[in-house]
Amino acid sequence: MTALLPTRVSLYDFLYEDTQPIDAVFADTGRISLPQARLIIEHGIQAIISALLAYHQNYGAEAVLKKLLCRSQIKELRKHNAFNFNTMQTAILNGQAIFDTLFTTNDVQKAICKKLGQVSNLSAAKVRPLLSALSLLCLREIAILTDFAQLDATELDAWFRQQPQFLHLDRKIANLTLNDNICDANAYSMPTFDTSWCQLTNYDLPQQATQIISAEQMPHYAKVIGRTTQNSKTSSGNKADIATDNGQLIIDKDNNSDILTFCAMDNILLPYQRWMLQLAKISDIYLSRNRLKIAPEPAQPPSRPLVSFGFLDRDHVVDDTKSASNISNKDKLPFWKNPVVILLVIIIGALSLLAIGKYHYKKANTDPSSQPKPKIIQKTDHH
Repeated sequence: MTALLPTRVSLYDFLYEDTQPIDAVFADTGRISLPQARLIIEHGIQAIISALLAYHQNYGAEAVLKKLLCRSQIKELRKHNAFNFNTMQTAILNGQAIFDTLFTTNDVQKAICKKLGQVSNLSAAKVRPLLSALSLLCLREIAILTDFAQLDATELDAWFRQQPQFLHLDRKIANLTLNDNICDANAYSMPTFDTSWCQLTNYDLPQQATQIISAEQMPHYAKVIGRTTQNSKTSSGNKADIATDNGQLIIDKDNNSDILTFCAMDNILLPYQRWMLQLAKISDIYLSRNRLKIAPEPAQPPSRPLVSFGFLDRDHVVDDTKSASNISNKDKLPFWKNPVVILLVIIIGALSLLAIGKYHYKKANTDPSSQPKPKIIQKTDHH
């Protein structure tokens, strides 16, 4: 059983972990110290996410896909398959247009740069080009994730609507509540999201209930995708253990039919949809590649993560052996559709027709009864 982190579908968690290696290049480009670079990146990500969610709130998911994630500046930056000074220079040169689109008014831009300057002890003029480059870089990463997961406007809309629960997540006290029910220890080593950025970017952050949700209070669909840890505890570890009392499970066929589930996290409930697990899996693969580490441009662009899911029928719970055999049988072609069988039938049929034709031809030429009889001419005597 493979447990996926719910934070893999969190924009904040994804960008925070994704941008960890860029501090040195960021500091050298802006001629600032490493601690100042880290402060601008950490707080800048929060401002960018708030502005992005505000843009989605005002214009919708279709506009996010077409007018933000598909802009020419992002396509230009996507030509770089590594992160280095050339990548950073491209982000600096093309970031202003993205910055103006994301932070829609001059008042918002001034307020954001002023607060970032106060946090990092830098002037607003010094902060602005760095935030512009960071905005372009973050949107490129989100665009790559959206492209790899092949999300349409409806799915992206549902994805962005899940973000407030991650922004409300209190990272400081979470470890003190349900330690046994949490599998993402790294999710609590990062700072809690500062919701004041939402006010500066005019994002109307939906309110979140603050009570702790226990496993007994979770809806059935949450337990189905493994949000409780009971599945992993009761599993024997065998690859054939694919049927549980929870019903429908999602299978990663490319990973030896491992069951994909979400770990349980306090106050985090994700909808049961296949694309959500696919997005989490692709995000996990992408982060494991550490794409933003300082490196020269590779000779070949990295391959796209491929995730293939299959479903089990929740209305039919069978024993382990039978379930495994059923899954393997579904992958086999019907006997009569097998191209090898069809080719053999055609060859055997053709040879049979040739043999029958040759037999009749030979029989017709050698049968005495079929040969014409010679004519006997009788001579008569003339006297």
